[in-house]
Amino acid sequence: MKTYNKFVDYYDEIIRWSWYDINSEVEFLDEMIVKFSPLLTREGQGVGDILEFACWTGSIARELEKKWYNVFWVDLSEEMIKKANNKQKFIIWDMTSINLKLEYDIILCNYNSVCHLNSWEDWQKFFKNSYKHLKKWWIFIFDILTVFEFENMTKDFRWFFNVKGDTICLEMFSHPQPLPCKEGSKYYKWLIKMFINSWENKYNLVEEEIKEISFPVDEIKKELEKTWFKIKHLEDFHFGEVTGESERIYFVVEK
Repeated sequence: MKTYNKFVDYYDEIIRWSWYDINSEVEFLDEMIVKFSPLLTREGQGVGDILEFACWTGSIARELEKKWYNVFWVDLSEEMIKKANNKQKFIIWDMTSINLKLEYDIILCNYNSVCHLNSWEDWQKFFKNSYKHLKKWWIFIFDILTVFEFENMTKDFRWFFNVKGDTICLEMFSHPQPLPCKEGSKYYKWLIKMFINSWENKYNLVEEEIKEISFPVDEIKKELEKTWFKIKHLEDFHFGEVTGESERIYFVVEK
């Protein structure tokens, strides 16, 4: 599903720099790669290739490349490609079906991008596709927003950002399920309102709706194991230990 057609203009400033600390994110990913990869990966020793699914504007990829990683970027959005301005290493494709006929040392998918796959079947396809593109003994890293976190955001969530003279409002709502879904899962909807300053402090309103879904952590773990991944590590990005009240969880799994 192609999304963020207009929000892409504000994506980096809000998601990468305001909402999450990109430097902390990159340091965390580097730490996970070094800790769980089979070879030393710091300072160019033993460094292979990273395949990043749903790389968005490439902001994480650029920062990882400063640490000597070689990152190949994949995203479904043409608008993200234009924003990234990196056509040489960027391919437009659905991460559930792409077949590059190559294997990589690290598969990466962060910022809860997997939650944009709006069916359990698509999550299964994505896990299998990641397995196919990963070298033996190497690792796949991805994160989710939990059902607990989505539920919290639907209770009282409304964030405003001022970017380039425009005002952006993000809201989260529960979304009616259009199809039968896995027990314990639920659809959610971002409502993005962009008040764009056109002239003399007059604003045009542009809206986008983005649907996401999440599943219970135990069900995700079972599916990963069914796909023949070995679960190496789970970590709450904010607090370390994973609990029933974790908001954002990173999975590190090995082929």
